[in-house]
Amino acid sequence: MTESIPEVIAPSGDSADGSTIHDLGYRRYTGPRVGASGAWNALYVQSLRTMFGLGRPAKAKAIPVLVIVVTMLPALASLVAASASNGQVPLRYGQLIGAQLLLFVLFVAAQVPEVLSRDQQHQLLPLLFTRDVTRLSYALARFGAIFSAVFVVGLAPLLLLYLGEIGIAKDPSVAFTLMGNRIWPVLAQSTLSALAMSGIGAGLAVWTPRRAYATAAIFGTFLLLAAVATGLDDLAGVSQRTAELLDPIRAMRTMAMILFGETNRGMELNAPPPIGVYVALTLGIGAAGLLLLTWRMRRIRA
Repeated sequence: MTESIPEVIAPSGDSADGSTIHDLGYRRYTGPRVGASGAWNALYVQSLRTMFGLGRPAKAKAIPVLVIVVTMLPALASLVAASASNGQVPLRYGQLIGAQLLLFVLFVAAQVPEVLSRDQQHQLLPLLFTRDVTRLSYALARFGAIFSAVFVVGLAPLLLLYLGEIGIAKDPSVAFTLMGNRIWPVLAQSTLSALAMSGIGAGLAVWTPRRAYATAAIFGTFLLLAAVATGLDDLAGVSQRTAELLDPIRAMRTMAMILFGETNRGMELNAPPPIGVYVALTLGIGAAGLLLLTWRMRRIRA
């Protein structure tokens, strides 16, 4: 905002190359200067808000709201069934969250390009990199916000189940004592699945300024890996558990069952590998995605 009609005022001295800086009368910034940490925090918060469509038109919130509501409804229905049957209907955390993983993929495919592709599309990177934001801090802030958003979306239905199971018990204090340790599988599953999905989403979306292309690439990669794993299992004779490690959705679904101590017919007939294999796989996918994002940011023209 200008205070008055600017009056061109020449500085006391011109630079060596003859150029002159004029005071155009714009109001100067007088607030605190928070430096690189403040710039990182601002970028992180802005990215997190973008993941949920906050501060943007209603259509930008459609996918986040849809995913959150649709993933919460089965958890709520399970709690109602368990309460109505006085606990006779067991709550199966791993089975429930495994069925929601495709919705989390939808969230990642729709929202991650909004965070990473828009800056390239609108030529904002040169402006960002002229401030206290370095290319590395930009990549870390963006990835941290993506991971945080996916973690919150993945944690919500599991936390609802956990708190609801305690709440519907005849004696909630006793139930909390018995179920206290179950919070760790809840946090572990949310963290590991968010890390893997964020890695795939960020590692792919950063390569194009076109959001539609990035969304298609993320969806296509998940579908392609699922098809390859199924093909190796059915046609090439590769063992089911080995092929499963190529499909992140199947791997995370099995990981959830192991973390919550659940099993199904397939796991009884063909025992999965130790939980450490799935933990290493998800950590590796997340680390690879972050490295790709950082590498791309170091080389992109800005």
